[in-house]
Amino acid sequence: MNQHQHSEPYVGKSLSEKTFVVTDGLLHDFYLGLDLPPLAAGLVPTAIVGEPDNSYFTEIAYPYQTGHLWLRQQLKLYMPMEKDITYEVNGSIEEIYTKRDRNVVHYGITVSDSDGTKMVESNHHQSFLAEAISGNSVEFRKPKDKPGARRFEVPQGQEFGGLHRKVTREMCGVFFHGDQNYHTSKSSAQQLGFDDVVVGGRMTLAYTSRVLEDFFGSHWWRSGELDLKFTNPVWCDDDLYVRGVVTGPHPTRTEALHCRVWIEKQDGTIALVADASVLA
Repeated sequence: MNQHQHSEPYVGKSLSEKTFVVTDGLLHDFYLGLDLPPLAAGLVPTAIVGEPDNSYFTEIAYPYQTGHLWLRQQLKLYMPMEKDITYEVNGSIEEIYTKRDRNVVHYGITVSDSDGTKMVESNHHQSFLAEAISGNSVEFRKPKDKPGARRFEVPQGQEFGGLHRKVTREMCGVFFHGDQNYHTSKSSAQQLGFDDVVVGGRMTLAYTSRVLEDFFGSHWWRSGELDLKFTNPVWCDDDLYVRGVVTGPHPTRTEALHCRVWIEKQDGTIALVADASVLA
């Protein structure tokens, strides 16, 4: 057995060392799958880090994977990545904790250049059902039945964003490079206990990052921090509205501005909520 494979994840597990290159093909699928125009000046989108991050799934996952969901994502940005540069990626499992009926594996990765300069740090919180379900599908509580689910209030401050997209299955297929998985195929989704295709968290992360990139420009790539929590699943053909508000100075990060960014579905359901900050 490879030293990086294990039947159960455990705290302190070192993940395999990898390399990562941002290619034209990768960017083509990214932008076309999201129905977004490329960023100006050839900048590489910050959410591209989802590619090397996602490549560690088999090293951090529990054997029983029915109903697994991404719960939280944290990013710290230091330098913008560039096309056709070979970056080094490494990481480890930071903690494993319980949330309701799920075990959550929190692993962190760092993407650096050949000189060891950090580009980005990513912390991914992936949840797995603690026990096997008895039926064929995972049951989700209705948003209105979740404690506090309808208490989200739009914060006061300078508004930005306003991005709107309807995510289709075709878009999901392009974004995930034509791979068949529960983000692109209904049959694959049903094998994992979902009634329909689950729009990948990497796609909604990318929409969240895009409104921050558009608003803050180069400051975001060099000092942005993001703490995003996925609150409700997104399904194919959902309409998504990405909105943000600059609330003022960050309460703990010196000389930084604080923002709230959220994605709302067509029925008012909040799909994710994020706290972000950037040096002013």
